[in-house]
Amino acid sequence: MLPYFIKTIDNIIWFAINRVNDKYLCIPKYLKSYKGKSYVEWYSNDISIELEKYYKKLDGLGEFVFLVGANDIIEKYDPLQFLNEIHQYKLKYNFEYYVLTLVKYISEFFEIKKEHIGIEGSLLLNKYYKNSDIDILIYGKENSKKIQHKFLDFNNYNGEVNLFDEKTAAKYMEERFDCGFGNNLEVAQKQFLRRYYGFISNKQFSIVCVPYENKSGYIDLNRNLKYLGQFEDVLKIVNADNSCVVPSTYIGMNKKGIEYTIEVYNHYGINQLKTNEKAYISGNLYLNEKTGEKIIIIAFWNKNRGRMDLYE
Repeated sequence: MLPYFIKTIDNIIWFAINRVNDKYLCIPKYLKSYKGKSYVEWYSNDISIELEKYYKKLDGLGEFVFLVGANDIIEKYDPLQFLNEIHQYKLKYNFEYYVLTLVKYISEFFEIKKEHIGIEGSLLLNKYYKNSDIDILIYGKENSKKIQHKFLDFNNYNGEVNLFDEKTAAKYMEERFDCGFGNNLEVAQKQFLRRYYGFISNKQFSIVCVPYENKSGYIDLNRNLKYLGQFEDVLKIVNADNSCVVPSTYIGMNKKGIEYTIEVYNHYGINQLKTNEKAYISGNLYLNEKTGEKIIIIAFWNKNRGRMDLYE
């Protein structure tokens, strides 16, 4: 069940996030000649020779992206299966305790069955270190809404869970990455605190929520988009029902009453905007030629990656 990690015949490890006919929309994670990079970096410079054969135009996104054929896959790393079989992996640094305790708490507090919870990232790929994070995947839109509605109440659960506070968030943003949203530090921090970060004892964790394939909240990329140009405007959010999953979608309206669908493929787009809030939106604007829907795409692969800044 997507998303999951895969290895291809050339020993490249990918994060597969969507299915398009017989191919998978993927983001590179590890090449045999490179260490892991942030997702943005794979699209920032010239495409590596090792990746060129996968770099193709996808009409459903209007851009060149990485598409991996089913015949190229030699191994799959399944987040759900990994958690189910975690005792077989003999994790170092007491990670098994942290993972199983955190999953137990998530299942109890949010009333989510454990079969809908997976582990991704470095633990899944056996490339973790003592200070590695625990990356949790929650599958299903309805489960994701439970996280969205109650996450802040998860703080101090059973005396072991501590969510990011303003001080921790500010330090994290300064030291680790450009968060990509927020037109100033104060707004960026406010948006950052809407993401699902915390600590189980002294071990950092994050939660990412995804829809089940071809279920509610899933984006069907078997479509044709026509590029209309660059978009930049302040929109009022009139529908944030699918803001609980990644990719996240929002419906925004401009002052003239024209509606736009905003598709955010970056994991930090989750839970960023609420209905009736205003946001400065920039990105690539497309027309779905079949439905007439105007779509703004904010993604790693776009040369203009776009922004989604809370407008106050």
